[in-house]
Amino acid sequence: MANKYRKTGVAAAIVAAVLLGSGTAVAETSTTSVTEPLNDRFTARWDVEGSGIRREIVASETAPGGAAIEFRVRRAVDEVWRTRATVPLIADINDGDEIELVVWVRAERPIRSLGTGNVDLQLVRTSEPFDNIFSENIRPTEEGQFYTVRGVAGADFAADDVVFGANLGHGRQTIQFGPIAITRLSSAE
Repeated sequence: MANKYRKTGVAAAIVAAVLLGSGTAVAETSTTSVTEPLNDRFTARWDVEGSGIRREIVASETAPGGAAIEFRVRRAVDEVWRTRATVPLIADINDGDEIELVVWVRAERPIRSLGTGNVDLQLVRTSEPFDNIFSENIRPTEEGQFYTVRGVAGADFAADDVVFGANLGHGRQTIQFGPIAITRLSSAE
């Protein structure tokens, strides 16, 4: 049992190192620059919600840094958001802020009927009115890749009332996540 925790601790350290080493310079144009990280890149904190979902840090030959956090979903649920993984934020978001998510995702075991995974990526308020800054459905493959999603906040969001959520309840699947960076962008003008 102690060996299992030692392996998990080593894998967690690898994931944390990848998060630190992933950098924040993700500018796509000369008028965009990164101004502030919104998630804690020194930890690999992921929480799970719902039944029928298990998580584990695993070694991965394809994930940047050689480790990933893996979520095994046993079955589809009618309300897919009831089975999800979340990452907390560390800074408030203001009305009008442009937010960018960059996350590495791989379907270790895709949904059989699709041949891919099925994941909704959201930056969402955790209380009424449950509004979001973005919501994007992705279909990760066994290859794994970085996904980038951007959105503009239509209201103020307190850090303790918003999370990054990955809705996983679309079906029986195993999804791996690697480095994640949630960042507030601003114009360089």
